[in-house]
Amino acid sequence: MRRLALFARRPRAGEVKTRLSPAVPPALALELYRAMLEDALAVTAAADANERLVYWAPAVEAHDGPAVPPGMRERDQRGGDLGERLAHAFDELIATEGDRALILGADCPELESGTLRGAFDQLESHDAVLGPARDGGYYLVGLRKPAPELFRDVEWSTPRVLDQTLERLGLAGLTVALLPALDDLDTPEDLLRWIAGRARGEGPSAPRALDRALRAIGLLPPA
Repeated sequence: MRRLALFARRPRAGEVKTRLSPAVPPALALELYRAMLEDALAVTAAADANERLVYWAPAVEAHDGPAVPPGMRERDQRGGDLGERLAHAFDELIATEGDRALILGADCPELESGTLRGAFDQLESHDAVLGPARDGGYYLVGLRKPAPELFRDVEWSTPRVLDQTLERLGLAGLTVALLPALDDLDTPEDLLRWIAGRARGEGPSAPRALDRALRAIGLLPPA
């Protein structure tokens, strides 16, 4: 069973994409996050997987964001820090020996469903797969069996996340495949890099809600 899960924050002003401010006002950061979330949900829905889920934080019922595509189940993230929440999710996603599970974030507008297919394929010959983000973290993690030790005492939201995770994989004796490095979109510099690349025609070929949002505020030229 191939299970794919999106980890996302519920879109609330002042609680998402906070590192974009003060260069980007919180209300505008919220609109950009809503668009990124819409794109991430679409990529998840289009991926080749047996089950698709979205894990929300914080655990509240209502939110003002894009509709979850039909057939995608919703869960609340459980645990204290991100490591605990990832460990809990993998415990749920990997129920039997033949299961394969991927968890991705909603912060990587470059991500496409073909990358997810390749990640699942890597789990047929590796214990784990990681999608490195160029800021030192990762945009995707996949496992074929639960490994909570990978997520303990990690310095989350720092450039050390990927290296620390690779170190823990080595200590656990687990094999890992690395996907192509992609950019997360967390800071004003990340946003400028995305805008410049899209203006040059780079990046995913499919239309992006993020691009529509940027055009609506005049940060991208008309299509």
